[in-house]
Amino acid sequence: MKIAIVAPSHKSFITEFLPNYSLDILPNGYAGATFVGTIIKELLQRGHEVIAVTTSVAIDDNYETKVFHHNTFTWYVVPERPHSIKFNGKKLGRIIDLFSFEIKCMSNILIELKPDFIHSFWSYEFTAAAKLTNLPFLATIEDNAFVILKYLKNFYRLGRLIMSERILKDIRFLSTVSPYMVNYCKRKGAVVKVIPNPTPVLYNIDDINHFIDDRFIHFPNFKIVMINNGWEARKNGKSGLLAFKELLNTYPASSLHLFGSGSEVGGLAEIDAASIQLKNVNFHGMVPKDSIFSHLKNAHIFLHPALEESFGVVLIEAMALGVPAIGGEKSGGVPWVVNDKDLLVDVSNYKKIAEKLLHLLSDKDLYKQKSISAFNNAKNKYSSKIIVDNFIKYYDEILRIW
Repeated sequence: MKIAIVAPSHKSFITEFLPNYSLDILPNGYAGATFVGTIIKELLQRGHEVIAVTTSVAIDDNYETKVFHHNTFTWYVVPERPHSIKFNGKKLGRIIDLFSFEIKCMSNILIELKPDFIHSFWSYEFTAAAKLTNLPFLATIEDNAFVILKYLKNFYRLGRLIMSERILKDIRFLSTVSPYMVNYCKRKGAVVKVIPNPTPVLYNIDDINHFIDDRFIHFPNFKIVMINNGWEARKNGKSGLLAFKELLNTYPASSLHLFGSGSEVGGLAEIDAASIQLKNVNFHGMVPKDSIFSHLKNAHIFLHPALEESFGVVLIEAMALGVPAIGGEKSGGVPWVVNDKDLLVDVSNYKKIAEKLLHLLSDKDLYKQKSISAFNNAKNKYSSKIIVDNFIKYYDEILRIW
């Protein structure tokens, strides 16, 4: 099939499919959804033609759509207005007209190309573009706009909520990433299937045992990793910092590594760390996916203190490397993803998080058991092969009915 993936896609993973272009030639694209690259790769390996359509912030008022092609893959990058509220030259802020410029550009591309099937992600501009085409499509819903507005009370998020409510009206086929999200999606009246986000499973159980043995060498100098796309109330990063400070009282040579927007040197995470005089913290910020995987591979624990997540791709990325992922017992889709009550905790209480860390790291047999079960969970539920199998089945079902 010729399949269009209309979603956030970024050159950090798209470059793999465009070896005929140097990285500096490619526009940035849209960061924050590395699993989209996992889906594209699996589809290409199965012989499908893939068209990826995304947005990237316009530079120097250049609003020309850019196209990049290699073999059976094409990347369309639509310029997005830089400012969400104030004017962009003569163009309105993008949230003022609810992304109408970007939506129209993307829908025009899709209408011209006439793919056999469109798969859009999120309930915002990408799905709006797919909906305008009247071509067969599936929308995957990654978050609940009402919940996001609850934690981020600003005009932009209000506009995103309005977009989501308008766009999801009358959509026939949806998928979402966890059972936690089903009720939100079902009220739209669509057919809804739970199909999680995928992760590449690159290793076997022998590899994982080797990784665990390597980590044992460094006991008790523990390496803890946190990855947050933003440093705000919903992500609850400061509780993770406080829990790590408690851990240092018992294991003073341990280190904490922070990744994602807000976790760069001089960012909000560093400000919070300084406010509690926290030591042994490394601020990495936004880095390529390969760099994150490299750090995760030799991490002892992946700590995810978010108060709410519809899914949490970073959880399965850690688990696929045999790294136990500690998350919130009431944090939306997190308990379903982690699927292990021994790794769940009340993340609103940093002392409880610290107790969980200490309990897991003070018992090597327990640690190894949880590392292996985390890997098996990722392999059996979230591998790219399993997830794309489910998507293809759903595509075929939609095409028969459309």
